[in-house]
Amino acid sequence: MEILVDSRVTNLALFLLTGIQEAEYWMASHFPDFQFRSTFFFMHDTGPSPFNANLGDIYLKIGHYQQVENDRELVLHAIIHELTHMYLRNEIGFRICNSDFGIRKFFDEGFAQLCGFQSISAYQRKLAHANVGASLVLSTGLDNLKSRIINWQQTIFQQKHFPLYQASLSFIGYLENIIGFDNLLGLFKDADCETNFRNLFREKTGSDLDDLLVSWSNYLVEIEIESGEEFFTITEIERNSPSTLRIGYKSDYPLYPVKDILVYDKTNKQFPVSITRKQRYQTMGNFDIECKKGQRLNITIAYDDHSQQIEITKCV
Repeated sequence: MEILVDSRVTNLALFLLTGIQEAEYWMASHFPDFQFRSTFFFMHDTGPSPFNANLGDIYLKIGHYQQVENDRELVLHAIIHELTHMYLRNEIGFRICNSDFGIRKFFDEGFAQLCGFQSISAYQRKLAHANVGASLVLSTGLDNLKSRIINWQQTIFQQKHFPLYQASLSFIGYLENIIGFDNLLGLFKDADCETNFRNLFREKTGSDLDDLLVSWSNYLVEIEIESGEEFFTITEIERNSPSTLRIGYKSDYPLYPVKDILVYDKTNKQFPVSITRKQRYQTMGNFDIECKKGQRLNITIAYDDHSQQIEITKCV
């Protein structure tokens, strides 16, 4: 593995949501001596995010974080998360194949989350957080989650508020507890592109994947979201636009509302949450909820193994 720090590489971020071919052309023109290998690029002023391309396997952008505990933990997790992808690709031979794309990504990202959080001794905390997010997802029905998994790309890039990564960690954590880490790794090792992943899962575990998803779902339904310790307080509610409600808050813990605050109505419809990027992981600030006037909202706040629920009876 090579680790490069180069100001020119920052421009690779331009290709994050575009095609691999454009990125390959850019690399070839700026780095004529580049050889294909697994490479980390540390891009300044961008924040951590994977860039998966055929050039190497993983590009990790790390930049603007302050040297505080939460940010260091986030960056260390991101590095191990991406190294896990590299290990699965280069050492185990696991590939994300078009035929089983969604379910393979569900396993791939959940396992990378597990390894990343284990590496920073935060696994139990983060698994508890993931279980809360997954239980809310499953309150709308397992079929809803399955459709999000099948349409993984659309969910990640268009439904950014949907806690799909939390659900993947929760399920992989549940599966690892049942079959063990080595058997889970063996499942990845034997999942070449010629193999139907669901059939392989049944062969390796003795269980149908859909049946195990149901048992995981039933397990999560029994998880009671705590409402005892209050660590989160709403300080202000105002109508930011005809379709957006702005919530001011204070918290005992640094929150990223897009991931740590989930909003539903009484029919279990989820509402998108957004925040100015530089306000992530703060103990006070504001975030926006896409909702119309008069709607009742149930807000769940999760920070590691702490969770709280707040109801807004009527949007202003």
